[in-house]
Amino acid sequence: MAGKSFSENIKRAFLTGLAALFPILITVFLLTWLYAQMDNLLGSKVNVIFKRTLTQHEKFFVMTFPSAPEEAAVSSEARGEYVEEEYPEFIGGLFGIAGMVLAVLLMGLFLRGYLGSKMVNKIDGFFEKFPVVKGIYPHARQVADFLFGSTGKMEFKRVVAVQYPRKGIYSMGLLTGYGLDSVQEHAGQNLISVFIPNSPAPLTGFVIMVPKSEIISLEMRVEDAIRFCVTAGMIGGSRDKIEEKLDMMEKKEEGLMENGSEE
Repeated sequence: MAGKSFSENIKRAFLTGLAALFPILITVFLLTWLYAQMDNLLGSKVNVIFKRTLTQHEKFFVMTFPSAPEEAAVSSEARGEYVEEEYPEFIGGLFGIAGMVLAVLLMGLFLRGYLGSKMVNKIDGFFEKFPVVKGIYPHARQVADFLFGSTGKMEFKRVVAVQYPRKGIYSMGLLTGYGLDSVQEHAGQNLISVFIPNSPAPLTGFVIMVPKSEIISLEMRVEDAIRFCVTAGMIGGSRDKIEEKLDMMEKKEEGLMENGSEE
């Protein structure tokens, strides 16, 4: 039994790690492939056109290479040799990146539409049929939804604060819904499920169930809450307001001490 439990834990840990890496690796692979295609389709052709224009037109050549020696501009052959040596090839790469961004934008607009959402559902169903992939793909989808803000399964309703892990210590959390019915029946009151993200890696965390009366709603966007966790709390309230409150607390303490000494 112990060996089986150990192997199950290893399997779950492996699948969890693979699910976390899967959307990142797929994204890097697709962006790299898409950039290569756009660079080949657009970037390389832009470089060819620019090189040809600089070689054939002395005016453009001088404007682009003002520090070039005079003998390099006397003929198209000389200009061609100079352009081949000095032309910044990254210009075509910039056009490739711009084409990649545009392609991703158009794909995103398509997938947000009716036909795109139907296609995504079909793809989800296709991958979830494979024996090994079906243990990874749903978790990878959740990770991708969380990372890229998709309105999918991991939908956080609002940012809240709860006294956790003990009274007097406040933790920021993301309200996800109602607690388990069996736990609410045992507690005898309504419980709210709150996801407490880890810092500085809010992708991981844990879920707690808190009585509704103990939840403090925060006027804060989910994006700001995630940013607060990623920066370990360095991006939060205004520095001036915090220092002002600290000064007021110090003055209040000094006033209490003075009143105590007078008595």
